[in-house]
Amino acid sequence: MNRQTQQTPLDGQPAETAETTLDQHAGAAAPETGEPAVGTGAAAAGAGQEQADGPAAAAGQAADGAGATPEPAEEDASRRSPEGAAEPAADPAILALEAEVAQVRQQLLRTMADFDNFRRRTRQEKEELEQFATRKLLLELLPVVDNLERALAAPTAAEDPMRTGVEMVYRQLLGVLERFGAVPMAAAGQRFDPALHEAVLQAPAEQGEVGVVLEELQKGYWLHGKVLRPALVKVSV
Repeated sequence: MNRQTQQTPLDGQPAETAETTLDQHAGAAAPETGEPAVGTGAAAAGAGQEQADGPAAAAGQAADGAGATPEPAEEDASRRSPEGAAEPAADPAILALEAEVAQVRQQLLRTMADFDNFRRRTRQEKEELEQFATRKLLLELLPVVDNLERALAAPTAAEDPMRTGVEMVYRQLLGVLERFGAVPMAAAGQRFDPALHEAVLQAPAEQGEVGVVLEELQKGYWLHGKVLRPALVKVSV
């Protein structure tokens, strides 16, 4: 009668409760059979607990593994993405603006260079204008200087008051010419240069030297390093 009760589970109770009831009955009969009955019930309870806890622990480990698996992959991806990622394509609008800026810069540099050349050329022209503005006036004064030289070259008394006055005027006029940059050039004994000399007479060479200025008939003048008037000379041939 007792065995039938142990094998039949109670209505409305789960299998674990039935096993517990069997363990309780086994414990009640322990004094007759001895201590091994109690050990059997504890082993059964432990086995049931392991069976109950096993699936839950396995599910927890699987969940932990599933949650932890993406982390290394995501970290590796974050590490590789800056190195392996391709550079973004340049915007055509930005490229067009950069080309326009370069073109405007080149135009600005050329304009600055042209302005510097214009300023230098303007300053040079101004200096030349100041230096050579009196060219025509000086050319008109040179014949007066020539006539004074001829008057002084005429034979007269050394203490003649007229000669003294002419010498004073001549020296004063030469000073005016010099202040404006007109100075006489030396021609006698120099090689004949068509740019500096104008040959009006020819004479045989005495020592075989041809093309040498033998005599200066009319003085030539410089004006700030340029020829104001060529000299009239006699050349050896």
